[in-house]
Amino acid sequence: MNAVPANGEAALTPGERSELIRLRAENALLRTEKDILLKAATGFAIDAGALSPGALGKPEPR
Repeated sequence: MNAVPANGEAALTPGERSELIRLRAENALLRTEKDILLKAATGFAIDAGALSPGALGKPEPR
């Protein structure tokens, strides 16, 4: 059984902790890939004339 820390939340098992670390790393990688793809798609759209360079707004918040 997991010990309950002072903050009242159950402690993670070693398996849960390793999965959390893996998922955080995967999430960071996916965010980076999404940003790269967004920049590439924007560049292609500008080059194709489908999007004007001045029409770019702020990136979506995270």
